[in-house]
Amino acid sequence: MTIVKAKLRLEGLEGQSEGIALVDTGASVTLVDREVADRVGTTHVKRTLTLTTASGHKMEGELAVINKLIIEGEELPYAHLLLLEIPEEVKEMLRSKQLSDWVIIGLTTLELLNLMPDTTTGKLKKAESFMLI
Repeated sequence: MTIVKAKLRLEGLEGQSEGIALVDTGASVTLVDREVADRVGTTHVKRTLTLTTASGHKMEGELAVINKLIIEGEELPYAHLLLLEIPEEVKEMLRSKQLSDWVIIGLTTLELLNLMPDTTTGKLKKAESFMLI
């Protein structure tokens, strides 16, 4: 199975940051390293979330809102992010795959942008929306 990656840009209150991010089909929310989030400027919503990694480690992060999140040219204003300190071993793994070590894209973000991961190509593609009534 091919890893899926995507171009991403955060636009915050104080600046912006961009890179190539891992799309994690096991993550529900987009994770951003707290240091980068603080540098670009986010609005904290005073809610913490605990997530459990595939290896069983529990990590706590703070929910925040960024002015704009852009993934592969698709813009999501006022996107929610989970801010945390990404462990060094995770950063090393991301760097070893030529990915930015400060962000991991989660599926909720992709759903809001109508994007879906394609593990055969390693890229995102537009998803067709439908509603059952």
